[in-house]
Amino acid sequence: MLQEAVDALIDNSRKKPGPVTSKDGHPFKSISDALVGKKGRFRQNLLGKRVDYSGRSVIVVGPHLKMYQVGIPRDMAAKLFEPW
Repeated sequence: MLQEAVDALIDNSRKKPGPVTSKDGHPFKSISDALVGKKGRFRQNLLGKRVDYSGRSVIVVGPHLKMYQVGIPRDMAAKLFEPW
C-alpha cells in the first residue's frame, strides 16, 4: 500500500491498473509529470532563458549570398547592433 503510493508520487502514469485519481476522476500529477513535456520544469523554466544580442527569424534561401554568408533583415540588424 505504501509502495503503491510512493510509485504514484514518482510516476503516476505508469501504474498497471491505471493512475491514482482524485474523487472527481482526474489523475494526480506526479513528480515525473512536473519534469517532462512541453509544460515541464526543464523546458518551461530552465531551458528558456533570455539571451542578449540575439534574434529569431525564418530561414530562407538567398541566391545572392555565398555559402559562408548569412543574411538578416535590416530592421533586425539595426536592433541587434545599435549602440547602448
